[in-house]
Amino acid sequence: MHFFRNQIFLVCALLLALSTQGYTQYQHYDFSAKLDIPLLSAGAAGTVTSLILRDNNKPLGLEQLNELDVGKLMDLDMQATGNYSLSSQKASDVLLTASYALPLSTLLIPEARKDLGIISIMLAESILLTETLTGITKNLVNRPRPYAFNTDLADDIRIDDNNNLSFFSGHTSYTAMFSFFTASVLSNYIENQTTRHFVWAGAILLPAATGFYRYDGGKHFITDVVAGYAVGAAIGYLIPRLHEVEKEKTSPNSFHLDRKASQPFRLVFVF
Repeated sequence: MHFFRNQIFLVCALLLALSTQGYTQYQHYDFSAKLDIPLLSAGAAGTVTSLILRDNNKPLGLEQLNELDVGKLMDLDMQATGNYSLSSQKASDVLLTASYALPLSTLLIPEARKDLGIISIMLAESILLTETLTGITKNLVNRPRPYAFNTDLADDIRIDDNNNLSFFSGHTSYTAMFSFFTASVLSNYIENQTTRHFVWAGAILLPAATGFYRYDGGKHFITDVVAGYAVGAAIGYLIPRLHEVEKEKTSPNSFHLDRKASQPFRLVFVF
């Protein structure tokens, strides 16, 4: 639970940083009241709802756990009920925590620092929307975690406070969101194609590794991990894309207006 509360503190820090920034003409991304106010409002309302639901969650008791039927699980998920590894659980925690710092890499690029305000807004929206979808879905579905089915484990492990919040994986959704968000933004400022390939390779592999450790640790089923990955990756990728400044596109042998010309307008032929 404390991992998800950290996201709220991060959002507050981002908004505080924005309050110290004067308005500037952003280069690669645009702020739009019609887009950003609804996204921030919906994300904030959803996040508050999610945290309230998390606080009021009632885990499954031992009697309910003993009534669970492994046979009702999909074949793809059945094997997860035999998984339980504290080292894998800790590894997933480390990867999640490390992913918090990924967006800071944009500060290494001078052009990206000029867009700090809008990048911070986009990141805040991504965090809030990820928590909204993750937390609310977990509480509505109330799916028992894999270890809850494992009668070979000690009862105090099986009756953990979050034993019914399996779908979908929050560690995976958050790591995917931070990874894809960072890769999507960096790709707008990095010109070297090989470097962009490395950035995207890391963005794809980090949440995949996180998902594996959540599965191996007995915290999630395969379907939990896949869903979490898809949700986080979609948010992290799409939020920056929705804010991209429309670039003038010129094709070979085409006409366009030169907006920088000193005359009211100048017709330019590209060849």
